[in-house]
Amino acid sequence: MKKIFYSLTLLAVAIATLTITACSKSETFSLAVPAKGIIVSMPGDSGTTTFDSANITSITTTSVPKGWTVNNIDMYSSTITVTAPSREDLDKNSAELNGTLSLKGYTPTGNTKSLSIHLAIVENVVDYSTTPANCYVATQPDTRYIFDPTTCGNKSNVNTVKVQVIWETTKDLIQYLDIRDGKASFYLAGYQDEETEEIGVKAGNALVGGYDDADNLLWSWHIWVTNNDPMATENTITLGGATLMNMNLGAECNSNGSTDTNTIFNSYGLYYQWGRKEPFVGPTTFDFDLNNDHTLTNYKGSSAYIDYVESTASEGTLQWATDNPLSIIKGHKDNDYDWMYNGHDNTLWSTTAKTENDPCPAGWRVPDASVYANLTIATTYDEMAWETLQPQYGIMLTDTETAAEFFFTAQGRRNYLDCRLDIINDDEVCPIPWSGYYWTATTDGGDASAMFFDLNTATRTTWNGFDAKRAMHRANALPVRCVKE
Repeated sequence: MKKIFYSLTLLAVAIATLTITACSKSETFSLAVPAKGIIVSMPGDSGTTTFDSANITSITTTSVPKGWTVNNIDMYSSTITVTAPSREDLDKNSAELNGTLSLKGYTPTGNTKSLSIHLAIVENVVDYSTTPANCYVATQPDTRYIFDPTTCGNKSNVNTVKVQVIWETTKDLIQYLDIRDGKASFYLAGYQDEETEEIGVKAGNALVGGYDDADNLLWSWHIWVTNNDPMATENTITLGGATLMNMNLGAECNSNGSTDTNTIFNSYGLYYQWGRKEPFVGPTTFDFDLNNDHTLTNYKGSSAYIDYVESTASEGTLQWATDNPLSIIKGHKDNDYDWMYNGHDNTLWSTTAKTENDPCPAGWRVPDASVYANLTIATTYDEMAWETLQPQYGIMLTDTETAAEFFFTAQGRRNYLDCRLDIINDDEVCPIPWSGYYWTATTDGGDASAMFFDLNTATRTTWNGFDAKRAMHRANALPVRCVKE
């Protein structure tokens, strides 16, 4: 194989401490590709990715997949450009659909750093770049997803030059995240179910950040990975004259009264403080054992953690919340326990139109309280013995106008005082084993309105709690069901 050598003869190399002992030399250096791969959409297409290096003056290619071409490794712009095999070469089996590009970087003293980059042609493409939002749904395995990393929600623009995973619920949930020509893309792998042997996706959630050239976070986007498209007709319901998702934002399914603990856990979804677009994960177990936060992983593969902060004049602002998507802000007692330090911003979410901070996918938004106005607890569930109902972690609600019944999961909340996970009602006299809350975009003075229910475990068999429009402090983090615009 011909060896291709790229040399930077005029690059000013940062001075590093150099220790020389006998015939050995040691120095500080690094070489990495944040995206870990280059994915193109068609045979014959070219693709580019960036690399990060320190004290690397030249790079050689040591192995290139058959049929692929390395066009250029630009040490000045820190980019690598390749061209995929043509359709003709693939049809003749004279080229590879995917493979590994191996590189070796050299320091001024001859030390080396090896690097591997995944190359692939992925012809399945879902392009969200013309329908910007704060949440993108990803359901198709072996697919490349594209979105606009320069649009905040559905309105303003930012100069994003780099994207990376802030957190994800499973390592490598999304792969090969990169930015090129003003568009961001990631790859969603396929996984085979051990029981059904069907190919699907590894369900979970990720938060992707967009950064400027000084590594300042500009905005973040939620990637909702699920095997059940929440926007598909079969996964929606009609309620209050509106079309509502039949699963919580960030969930894998609706448990529909199942007592299977995995199904219940997969139905929980994410939590949102009122008016914020940033999602927060739930517990590590379906029953909130020890109330520990679900484990998160960042782009480095290291653990990421939710940060619990006080609302202050500097931290309790929309800009600070945007800049710190892993920080959940405790309620400020002198501001009606809003996460904001001063006043209440009723424009963050809207009852009539999608806002820049709305957490739902394009074409969907947080519902207004009228959507839940005609609901009540289904009679069969209200009369059910609590011992039978408790393992379902949720309740069947009925529409009093249509008699249609819908199951809502009881996944509790993150409470406004310390933002910790809480599935037990805060009734000091008679604490409840589980409770359910669902945000609406409707405000209620200093509070906001939520649909609420809980389970009564007193000796009587009825009187389970329900309120279609309960006032809740805005620092509470609650689940959301998105409504179609």
